Amino acid sequence: MEYQIQKTEDVLILSLKGRLLGEHQTIPLLEEIEEEIAMGFVHILVDLHDLDFINSSGLSFLLTVLTKVRKLDGEVLLCSLNPLLQQLMITTKLNAFFNIAPDRMAALAHFERERTSS
Repeated sequence: MEYQIQKTEDVLILSLKGRLLGEHQTIPLLEEIEEEIAMGFVHILVDLHDLDFINSSGLSFLLTVLTKVRKLDGEVLLCSLNPLLQQLMITTKLNAFFNIAPDRMAALAHFERERTSS
């Protein structure tokens, strides 16, 4: 798995590519995300456009990030899920926990609406 982190004014954008399979991938990434959360980034957009596959360890990683930012009144928004990932979110009922946007632009617009309404 490869990843890229970008920052806007108040949104951390995490783009995942490849296969998110195990703790050997998620532990270093989680440490980096935790550092960003400590610096105040509690609105996280996870762009899954280039993610081919995710297993239970990968889902656990997403839930861990969600839990950490929600404790700080933040939010994790998933976007650009392929049909397989969409079905996985429904099957596991994780779509009840995560906000999901069709694409990156819609996700950033969601965060912008949240920011301007507060």
